[in-house]
Amino acid sequence: MKQLLEHFSWKPSDTLLSLGCGSAWWEVNLLLHQPCQEIILIDPNTQLLTLEAVKESIDYFEKKQSLSFSTQVQISHSPLSQTPITPHSIDGVFVFNAWHELAPLEEILPALKRIVKLGGWILLEEELSVGHRRIHEGCAKELYFQDEIDLQMASIDFSLSQKLVKEKQTFYLKYMNP
Repeated sequence: MKQLLEHFSWKPSDTLLSLGCGSAWWEVNLLLHQPCQEIILIDPNTQLLTLEAVKESIDYFEKKQSLSFSTQVQISHSPLSQTPITPHSIDGVFVFNAWHELAPLEEILPALKRIVKLGGWILLEEELSVGHRRIHEGCAKELYFQDEIDLQMASIDFSLSQKLVKEKQTFYLKYMNP
């Protein structure tokens, strides 16, 4: 998380979105250190993403870090393409270790293009296939090669602006909407 906060930033006035966020553990911890105005959390799993689970994460990190969580939280279990979000209202999108699980991309990519502001960004933290096609250990789905993700993002006119190695084959990839 320290590396993420050192290299990627957002403003306190920003509206962010996290796609495939699970229980929003990473998002809560990040936003405790660097708040934004609002975060929209989207995950289809109604058992995992609940207001209670998010509140538990907030309580845990507030106590552990001796900080106060100030970001407004909105939860949606609908697909991104069906979530009522004003066009060009999102400053940035997080996708933590979930890009390989998101489907159908034919609906998700245009929805991202519609909601992200000009100058906005999509930040993926993603394990990649490098050299040969790999399978994600947790979900058994195929992992993308970076050039595949670059082409997906190019299809909605987003381009790679930053790449950082997180771990051996896990990267932070930041794509900008020019």
